[in-house]
Formats: sequence, C-alpha cells, structure tokens
Amino acid sequence: MTDLNRIVDDEYCGQILKENYSEPLKKRVSYCIESFRAFAETGNPAIPYIAAWQEEDKKIVWYEFVSRPFWELLGCRPREAAEKFRNSVVCRNIYKYFDIDTGIRKEIISRRELDGARKQLRGEGKASGTIEAVYKLCLEKNGAIWLKDQVTVEIHERDGICLSLGCLTIVTKEMEAEDELEKHRSHLKELVQQRTVELTDTNLKLKQEIEERKRAEESLRQSYDKLQKTMDEIIQAMSMTVEVRDPYTAGHQRRATELAMAIAGEMGLSDHRIKGIQMAGLIHDMGKISVPAEILSKPGKLSNAEFQLIKNHPRIAYEILKEIEFPWPVDDIVFQHHERMDGSGYPLGLMGEETLLESRILSVADVVETVTSHRPYRPGLGIEKALEEISFHRGVLYDPDVVDACLRLFAGKIFTFHAGFPRE
Repeated sequence: MTDLNRIVDDEYCGQILKENYSEPLKKRVSYCIESFRAFAETGNPAIPYIAAWQEEDKKIVWYEFVSRPFWELLGCRPREAAEKFRNSVVCRNIYKYFDIDTGIRKEIISRRELDGARKQLRGEGKASGTIEAVYKLCLEKNGAIWLKDQVTVEIHERDGICLSLGCLTIVTKEMEAEDELEKHRSHLKELVQQRTVELTDTNLKLKQEIEERKRAEESLRQSYDKLQKTMDEIIQAMSMTVEVRDPYTAGHQRRATELAMAIAGEMGLSDHRIKGIQMAGLIHDMGKISVPAEILSKPGKLSNAEFQLIKNHPRIAYEILKEIEFPWPVDDIVFQHHERMDGSGYPLGLMGEETLLESRILSVADVVETVTSHRPYRPGLGIEKALEEISFHRGVLYDPDVVDACLRLFAGKIFTFHAGFPRE
C-alpha cells in the first residue's frame, strides 16, 4: 500500500486522497503524484500537474497535484492554483484534428467566451482521451506568457471522477514568433505584389537576352564548324604528306581509318571518340616522314637496322603531335597503335589495357588493311588472310572485343574497303 501520509503533505492541494474514494483511484492518484514529483525534481522545463473533476458537474475542477514551478509561476500557493490560473487566462487556442483533406483547425477563444467553453472542451477530452491547447496568461509577476497544455484524460467510472494528467510547457517565444511571422506574411504579400510588377519587366528583358544568347550561340556554332573544317583540312594535308613520301602505301591511312571508325561504331563508341579515331587514323603513319624513302619502298627484306628505324615512326609522330592541342588524345592513339596485348609491340612494349581502346581499334584496322593491300615486298594477301590473321591472334596480339567487332562487320557485309562504311 502507498503511504498516503507521505503524499498528503503541505503541498497536496486535492481531495481524492483525503475523502471516501475507492482504493484503486487513490492508488492511481498517489502513484501519479509520486511520479510527477520525481519528474519535477529532474529540472525538466516541462511542468506536470494532475487535475480532477466530477462527471456530473464539469464546472468544478480542482488540482490533485501542482508542481512547484507551476504555482511559483502563477505566484500563489498550490490550493489557489486552479482559481489563479482560471482568472489569469486571456485567451486559449485549441487545435482540432480532422481528416486528411481539412487537416488541423485552430480555434481561438477569448476570455469572455471561456466560461461556456471549458465544459465542452472537457467533454471532448473525455471522448477522445486527449486535450491539446495553448493558453495566454497575464500575470502580475511575469507579465504575459503562453503555456502549451497537453493532457491525457482518464475516466474512473466507479468513483465518477475524471483525471487530467497534464504537462505545461512555456511557449512564449514560439507564440510571439508566430505573431511576428504573421506580420511578416502581411509584409511579404505587399512585397510580392510589388515584385510581380518588377518581375514582369525583368521577364521581358530576359526574353531579349535569351534571343541575343541564341544569336551568339549560333555564331559560336558556325565558328566551331569552321574550326573543325580547318582542322580536318590540316589533317588531310598531313596525311597526304606521308602518302607522297610512300607512294606504295598511298591510301593506306584513309582505308585503315574508315575501318577503324566502322569498328568503333560497331562497338558503340560515342561520335566524339569516333571523331578522335578518324583524326588519329588519317595521320597514324606520319612519323614515317623521318624514314628514308628508299627504305619505305624497299622490295626486299629489311635489315635489322632498317627495321629499327621503321619502328621509331610512332615516337616521331608523337613528338610532333604532342605540341598540338586536339580535343582528343590523338598523340597517344598514334603513339600506341603498334603496341600489342601481350607486350610484344613497339615502341614501349605496353600490355593489354595499358593502351587506349582507340589505339587497340586502330591497331586491328591497320593490320587488316596492311595484309589486304599490296606492298613493295609482297602482293596483297586478300581480306580472308587478313581476317585469319586477327582471328588467330585474338586475345594474344589484338583486343578480343575489337577483333569480334571487325569480324562481324565483314561477316555481315556491313563494310568493304571499296565502298567504305555504308551510311543510311
């Protein structure tokens, strides 16, 4: 049993524990008082209280427990708290929750209207089990303050008693901020009307700027097209320079480039990367300008020294191209087009994906075109021999994905050296 003497002290302001009520109700009230006292001693800013009223007379409400912060805030003794609170209320805001469409409705009730509304509010609290409201109090000691009241209602039918287990929170700053916010809303509405006029004018100016920007973008596009055309013409001139020095391989760079572009398209590379392959392919042998013409057109087998001179042509091309700022890695593509997957290529002996994909594509196209075409030291061996070469060394010398794409082009008759890569 709870020691009521320990609970019914000078600060106890109720009547349930002193009068002839049921033991379960007294036990419930005493338990809640002990819990609320312990909670108040923690220093938490929330202010607990316990109110009670008789079901048959909802006008008479008394406090079973008033925490010290509550009656000190009101400036009275615990027994005076109910009347002091009632007389200090200026207005009350209650919040009612409806369905999802109507949401939450706030009702503001003035002090003059409160006397007739308290009974209704307690009836609604009894039905729903909860009450939520915000009170504005005008106190001699503390001035105007706002208290948020959150209540759980318990009904004890045997004794005809309703208990309100409540918690008050000072929300003065929040409510004053809400009032200030309302002022800002009104001011904002005026600003919106003013800004609407200004935005209309700004919108007109923006339309004019957009038109000017479109004209500037069109001019820039035309300039880019001219620059691209100039670059294409320079690459073509560089390509022709190589072919003039090596008439036996005339057209090799162009044909190898066409095949490399077709392979890249078959592999799904972007138009931008394919354009880079085109630029690199058309000049991939330009380093041969450093090789004597008699070596380039020699009908017999090259000596070791002559072959070493030939093998240096990717490096020569790289040294020339690295000084030019292309939108693509043209210098590296050309530098690596004689490297092989197993590291047996030249000039660096790179392996696998150490080389650019564009270089591995150009490598396969270069081999296929070379085997197919006539050379000073042998006649052309034909496309079947060329495809046999890349198939046999697939994954060893040549990238397997590139080889597969190339084989699909010829198997499906999508590409021929005579007609190039068909266009829709």
